[in-house]
Amino acid sequence: MSRKMVIRITSLLLLIVTVICVVTGLIKWPGLIPALGLTYRQVPVALITDIHDWSGLLMTVLVMVHIYQFRGFIRRMVRNLIA
Repeated sequence: MSRKMVIRITSLLLLIVTVICVVTGLIKWPGLIPALGLTYRQVPVALITDIHDWSGLLMTVLVMVHIYQFRGFIRRMVRNLIA
């Protein structure tokens, strides 16, 4: 698999995991469930919390991989900013 394809897959996975983390975080927002007219018994809060936590961890790993993939670009940009 080419480097470009690996970067694209990493970026796509990062986008998907970020969307999942944001959506579950919004669902968990204090007061949102009652504001929508729902009760905490109707919404699987424990499952949403687990999904949110795991997607956050996976997002962290993917961000680190993404930074590693673009380490040369980041180095050049830092050098240009310092110079």
